[in-house]
Amino acid sequence: MPGLRPKPYRKFNRVILGIAGGILVVFTSFNTWINPLWVTPTPWTNEKFAEYRPIYRQQRTGKAGIARSVPWKIAFFGSSRMDIALDPMLPQWEGKPAVNLAVSAGTLPETAGILRYAVEHCPLETAIVGIDLGDISGAGSGIRTTGYMESPFNPKGEAVERELRYVAGVSTFQSSMKTLGYWFERDKPGFTLPEYTPQGHRLRHQDKDNVAAGMRRDAIPHAMKGSARRLKLAEASGGMLHPNAEKMRLTEQILEDCKTHKVALKILIPPNHATYISVYRYSGDPDPGFLTDRAALVKIVEASNKAHPEAPPTEIWDFNDYHELNCEPLPTNPKGRMHWFLDGTHARKALGDVMLARIMGWPIDGPGADYGVKLTAENLQQRVDGLQAEYLEFQKKHPDQFQWMVDGIDSYKSSGRANEKEQEGAQEF
Repeated sequence: MPGLRPKPYRKFNRVILGIAGGILVVFTSFNTWINPLWVTPTPWTNEKFAEYRPIYRQQRTGKAGIARSVPWKIAFFGSSRMDIALDPMLPQWEGKPAVNLAVSAGTLPETAGILRYAVEHCPLETAIVGIDLGDISGAGSGIRTTGYMESPFNPKGEAVERELRYVAGVSTFQSSMKTLGYWFERDKPGFTLPEYTPQGHRLRHQDKDNVAAGMRRDAIPHAMKGSARRLKLAEASGGMLHPNAEKMRLTEQILEDCKTHKVALKILIPPNHATYISVYRYSGDPDPGFLTDRAALVKIVEASNKAHPEAPPTEIWDFNDYHELNCEPLPTNPKGRMHWFLDGTHARKALGDVMLARIMGWPIDGPGADYGVKLTAENLQQRVDGLQAEYLEFQKKHPDQFQWMVDGIDSYKSSGRANEKEQEGAQEF
């Protein structure tokens, strides 16, 4: 048997390795030139692509990249309610760089981690943190399925593997190609930029047809499932809801991180449409005024402010009530839109602008000068008790909306959907 000659095989292996290396170089060069998720900046990265980067499907990774791309002074955190409503480009920021780092379906485990990442990478002066009612009194979080664990926000992630994937990964290459596609389509009629701005604000691709039908399909069941879950929790603990210990710890972490870095923290309880709020009372929720969550927040903030008199005092701004802005009429036309709300749980930028004005003390031209309440230990009980009276007033002033809600509840109960798994925390958008 003739002996094998290894040289041809070596040459073949070198060719294969050369081709693989060439592909790797092409992927790396292309990905870092476009930097589609903001996490691979290089001297040759072209920032003309900034407006065209499609981070929607990889929000956590994209927002981590945005967080470390600029020395931000102002930042927003929380769920999709903040992601959509709060505008970092308002002229009232007077040139201070502001960023929106809120994420869809974000709960306190993510909010605390993202804020810590931000204060470690940015010279923040002000942090506005949205905490959804029900988060502190609920144990659940989607943190393991949202993309957070694979993003730079996760301090325990495999950093080397992760960064290699960003530089040369196929998914990053696909995002680069999509960015380039947006770039080439930019001058065509009807073109719309991707969902997110370079400041992390989900400003576009929001409107949907049949708003009222969508609220009946999504918001009403979300509230019904949430109330049913809360009832089970209360029954298991003697008829009362209690703050979740881990969520309390994470809330305390948020305050401690802000105090340590001398960041002025303003906690925002985001609004819901009045029909959504009313579901909890109508369905017999064990704590329809969310006293458990509000009281826990007040207690933590009061203790933190006393412990850190040298740091800017934390404030709580509560917008979740029956103010007329939250009782906006539902559109009857399938193509109709609401001015203040996208749906039952997400305020538009228009309402976000009012909230920011109230929080920051800016003048307000138009409705909303009395919108929201600065929540304290002194007015906490009055605030929660007042919601019951507002609920009764809502039925009188807006009987059509109230009946629409009742019909939606009845429809949901008869649909068989009550056995579907309920999502913790913020409603997905």
